[in-house]
Amino acid sequence: MRLTFATSQPTIDQRRDTQAGSARLQGEGKCVAMSEVAKDNAMPTKRMKILADELNSLISRMEMSEIYEDDSDDIPSTPTIEDWLETAVDTYNMRRHREKVFGMQQLFGEPTWDILLDLFIAELRTAKIQTTSACIGAQVPQTTALRWIALLERENLVRRYRDKDDSRRVYIQLTDLALRKMVEIFYDKCFLTMNKKKYSLSRLGKLNHGTSEYNEAKEIILADTISQIKIRRNGEAN
Repeated sequence: MRLTFATSQPTIDQRRDTQAGSARLQGEGKCVAMSEVAKDNAMPTKRMKILADELNSLISRMEMSEIYEDDSDDIPSTPTIEDWLETAVDTYNMRRHREKVFGMQQLFGEPTWDILLDLFIAELRTAKIQTTSACIGAQVPQTTALRWIALLERENLVRRYRDKDDSRRVYIQLTDLALRKMVEIFYDKCFLTMNKKKYSLSRLGKLNHGTSEYNEAKEIILADTISQIKIRRNGEAN
């Protein structure tokens, strides 16, 4: 923005008085006037640098403000529970499609991963999974699946508990440790899922891997996601 200052035109009398005053000052005040002019023309370089820095700072703030305003349409800026669910389900479906195409499940056997993935999807859907269902999801015989579940229990990745109303039903779910690891595994892929819907990258999606900003944002988002899942889990339990 360019600022202009307007001054009124002096009258004839004002000009006459000014000329008379100038004549009186011509002799005795000549040295003082020259000194003031020299002082004004010799504006310190330091002051000019300060003004330039202030101007540059203002421009930078204005540019940053415009960037954030332009990015305000990126709503939500972090993945939702639905984004996490869609990402996990896509991964699960791809595994099943792979087995279908090759026609041999034993080629891609990862029963522990299938169990964890199935339980993660259940968490996102706020659904309870019985141990027998988890065995089916592992795509292996039940006895084999139970051995893997026992291993996961020893590693503190899953826990089994009985139904309050029917002790014959035994459910299985991820521990907090496993939940954290599953969310971390799908972190980057979940951002890709979210950005596909918006056709543009959010500010968080543009952060470079390994930077302090990326790591800080990641920790906050992971903690928030886990908190949401736990709230939904507790709400379902009540």
